[in-house]
Amino acid sequence: MKNYSVVLNGILLIAVGILYILYFTAGKGGNSSNVREKQVVGGGSKIVYINTDTLLRNYGLSVELNEAFLKKQEERNTELNIKAKDLDRQAREFQRKLENNGFISAERAEAARQSLLEKNQKLQQLQQEMTEKMMREQSELNKKLFESITNFLSEYSKERGYEIVLSTVVAGNVLYAEDGFDITQEVVEKLNEAYKPKKAE
Repeated sequence: MKNYSVVLNGILLIAVGILYILYFTAGKGGNSSNVREKQVVGGGSKIVYINTDTLLRNYGLSVELNEAFLKKQEERNTELNIKAKDLDRQAREFQRKLENNGFISAERAEAARQSLLEKNQKLQQLQQEMTEKMMREQSELNKKLFESITNFLSEYSKERGYEIVLSTVVAGNVLYAEDGFDITQEVVEKLNEAYKPKKAE
């Protein structure tokens, strides 16, 4: 969870930073009291924030995607561990035979050594391929979550009159805010109302 939470937070913070700059530079040269008036509508803040860590821990889609991702990772790690242990066993067997003159000829010993080297190379290649695949899947997972959350916030912000929705984490960029600025809980509830988990087959 931490990995894609960090990536998602990075994407959200960049987007928010741009909006933040555009919003406040557009107000330069105007009356400062107008800025305050724009931030408050009917007692509700137009600038609010969401704790992304809390959101990702409690949003059903996030939980489902993360569990599926971790399950795949566990299966891949198990496969790699099995292959690595088998290769280690073969290497020890080769060393034992070599020390006890178990090969008919030096050519046979060299052929066995080359075979082990090739198997080791293939194992490293498999590990690299799995790592790259994991990174692609994590990127797709982050994109799916990002689109789900931002699409929801686009409509929800219109309904509630929010102009900017900031993203933060524990000890993040929002160090203090008055009550009413943190909309994390209401967003989690609304997202989960719209979320429909996959039925077990």
